[in-house]
Amino acid sequence: MNQKYKVEIIWIIAVLAVLFASMGINFYVTGMKSFSIATKETPGENLNGTIIQVTGVQWSWSFEINGVKSVDNFTLIVNHTYTMVVDSLPVGTGQAVIHDLLIPQFGIQVYAVPGQNNTITFTPDKTGTFIFECVEYCGYDHYKMRGYFSVVD
Repeated sequence: MNQKYKVEIIWIIAVLAVLFASMGINFYVTGMKSFSIATKETPGENLNGTIIQVTGVQWSWSFEINGVKSVDNFTLIVNHTYTMVVDSLPVGTGQAVIHDLLIPQFGIQVYAVPGQNNTITFTPDKTGTFIFECVEYCGYDHYKMRGYFSVVD
């Protein structure tokens, strides 16, 4: 066998070994019971602080805090703990799609997945007006899925 072919075969075997080892580690880690990329809790079940129900709908965000509903804006209190429960719903007969809520000033990014509640808990420590937006392309009017919220004393 030619020396050139031996080197190519060794490289192919080495690459395959690395890929299979990576795959095995991935299956092991993600299969662990303590590993989770999202919680599937329902509102009021082991959640901290005030619950904010966030629903991504094409093409807006709906927020419900203490029974008060708003679209694309809301107000929070500084140094108070909040837990966002985020999901996605279809409009009318349309299909539900995945959205991704980003609040860059607080380092918050959470997916809105149809039929799944993803939660994130945070405590705003500064007052002001902050923006949020959808960063997962969700259709024609994706650019409209943005708004603001205020943090007050």
